[in-house]
Amino acid sequence: MSRTDDDAEIGELSEIYDELRGDAKTIVQDLKGGVTMWREAAGANVASAGFILILALTTWHYGPSGLEGTILIVAQLVLAAVLLGFAVFGFRKYFRLVRKYQGLFKKAEQLG
Repeated sequence: MSRTDDDAEIGELSEIYDELRGDAKTIVQDLKGGVTMWREAAGANVASAGFILILALTTWHYGPSGLEGTILIVAQLVLAAVLLGFAVFGFRKYFRLVRKYQGLFKKAEQLG
């Protein structure tokens, strides 16, 4: 890279940093909201899986018997398992992001 390319890149980065500095508090709040969204979505998946498990138990007790009932119950259990898998992924993502940005969140709380 030539000297002029470096200077141009530094100028562009400086403009970006100036804008980030001006909106830093809002950006951190938005980031924290995005991180919290992972926890909320994972919790919703756990709740949905729980309701589907209740539905599967109800179908087993009161639903059709034979092959039709078995297929229905297995489909419900598979759906509940998929939702629990998404929940595990969501909670893992949430805790990784909290760990990654906890210093930034603490600094923002101290300032505001």
